[in-house]
Amino acid sequence: MKPWLDFLSQQTSQPLQNNNALCALSDTALLYVGGDDATEFLQNQLSNDIHQIDEKTAQLSTFSNAKGRMLGIFRVIKIDGGYLLVLPKNILPGIQQQLQKFIIMSKVILADISDSFARIAIVTDQQELITEDYYPAEINQVYQSDSLISVQLPGRKNQCRFLMLSNSAEEAINLWTGLSQNLQINDQNSWRLQDIEAGIPTLYPATAGAFVLQMGNLQLTGGVSFKKGCFPGQEVVARMQYLGKLKRRMFLAEIKSAQCPEPGDELRYEESDKPDGSGKVVDAVQTDPENCILLFIAQIDKAEQNKLVLVNQPEITVKLKALPYSI
Repeated sequence: MKPWLDFLSQQTSQPLQNNNALCALSDTALLYVGGDDATEFLQNQLSNDIHQIDEKTAQLSTFSNAKGRMLGIFRVIKIDGGYLLVLPKNILPGIQQQLQKFIIMSKVILADISDSFARIAIVTDQQELITEDYYPAEINQVYQSDSLISVQLPGRKNQCRFLMLSNSAEEAINLWTGLSQNLQINDQNSWRLQDIEAGIPTLYPATAGAFVLQMGNLQLTGGVSFKKGCFPGQEVVARMQYLGKLKRRMFLAEIKSAQCPEPGDELRYEESDKPDGSGKVVDAVQTDPENCILLFIAQIDKAEQNKLVLVNQPEITVKLKALPYSI
């Protein structure tokens, strides 16, 4: 894909916006899972029911450790001969290493095939731009051709957003060139912003292994099946769902600050004078020089009382925003 990378190096991104944007997903990776036993292997390892998807339907899912703590969150796309897991590049080695431990005698292949695909994300409220067949009409619906995969993902109201993967540099360049006539070119923060506003968490090295999936609202966004049977951490997840009381969950918020927090940064109770484990930042993006939007997971009672502050910026007010789905 060198022609694609050479083309991208000549593109210039503009200030972040989330109405009509186009970005290259250079920090997003593709993990291929193939082989005769790939379906059952993923069924035994992931939180969602892999049997419920086909080449026309994608799925949100997670991979956890034995304690029920999520190691990764990703989109799963079924392709001819296997599956693609879409996840941040910086956690792919850890996920691949952990999954490899469970293969044992199974006929399963794991491979990082990120460099074989151009990876593009778009968001738009201009319906006239997305009339081609390769723009699926429904959320999680997938279009596939010999060279292009396109998935519609959840977005803000009256917007459509798509993940597009092409193994043809020429096709990707032509697609980008056409879209850039009407969409503003952003960097990958555009993709992160779209997930944040959609209330979809992303895990990074600083937060991998920190949260049970219900804390990240995955039970509300289609990221888990409670009927599929066993997977790593399933007992913890099921016990929390049916017997326990959820004490932490994910919130959407904004702050007025020129310093955006990082994933894993801590929040504390405002009356405490030191970190107290009240919460952690999941992801955050600077939307303009003075404002930042973020997802964080925290103790529910403290967050709903607006009693939390960032440990590194205790003077800044954390203003809660409504998530786009019901709690």
